Amino acid sequence: MKQIADSLDEIDQIRAFNRFYTRHIGILDEGFLGQALNLPEIRVLFEVAKESTLTATTLADYLRMDPGYVSRILAKLLRQSLLQKTTDPTDRRRKRLTLSPAGLTTLQALDGLARDNLDQLLKPLLMHQRRELVDAMHRIMDLLEPTRKRSVLIRPLQLGDISTVINRHAVLYATEYQWDKSFERTVLEVLASFANNYDETCERGWIAEVDGRFAGSIFAVKEDTETARLRALLVEPEFRGMQIGRQLIQQCIDFCRQCGYKKMTLWTCSCLTQARKLYTKSGFTCTKAWDEHIFGADLTSESWDKVL
Repeated sequence: MKQIADSLDEIDQIRAFNRFYTRHIGILDEGFLGQALNLPEIRVLFEVAKESTLTATTLADYLRMDPGYVSRILAKLLRQSLLQKTTDPTDRRRKRLTLSPAGLTTLQALDGLARDNLDQLLKPLLMHQRRELVDAMHRIMDLLEPTRKRSVLIRPLQLGDISTVINRHAVLYATEYQWDKSFERTVLEVLASFANNYDETCERGWIAEVDGRFAGSIFAVKEDTETARLRALLVEPEFRGMQIGRQLIQQCIDFCRQCGYKKMTLWTCSCLTQARKLYTKSGFTCTKAWDEHIFGADLTSESWDKVL
């Protein structure tokens, strides 16, 4: 009985959130965004603009709407000359739906109004609160549709990134490998040294983001005039399997080549099996191994090198 009660409580909370959110974004208004079109009609316009090969059936499936209702919406938009039918160049028997010039103008105006409305909604929030809001929205999308296509971005370091990298290293390695606080201190010292001695001509750090959320990191640090050290490679568990680690390593390798380094080196240990696989695929080889007790664990440390 308690499980049923808990489930009903979750459902009630989700319904309460739905009511809260729809009220805040104004979709209950008659004539959403001050237009004669209703929300489903606006959404259909948007989807046709995004994907011109849609049919009424595929559109209904994607939006989880009744196919008959979608057909009626399409018929109305065609009558209003907001949509037009064109011959599919790959199959002349089929007709494709596309936006007409009037439809494009209408959609652009609607897009501007929607952005203005959301800008007003976000204005009272501080920057970190906006980030928390967006992260929460992406988390909802990930949970409800884990196979959806997500946007991966590899970008240079920005203000505040180093503290995030230190925190995520400490938490993840404590969780996954039970390493102690000395590891956090080591990462802090490494990245503090990077920040204090940063040479923009031959050193760099990058952050991976998925839909704007922190997903990983990597750093290229000068070892000597001919050698760069790869440091602080990390990929968040929920984003593993998306080739982010490979992209980060390749970004680092490309930068080191452009800087004229002859070699790259890195430290890892035998228990970091996934990272070692990435290093092998990227052309690194293990050149030295030794046993030691560090970070509260008995580890086999390794030095890996790559000739550029």
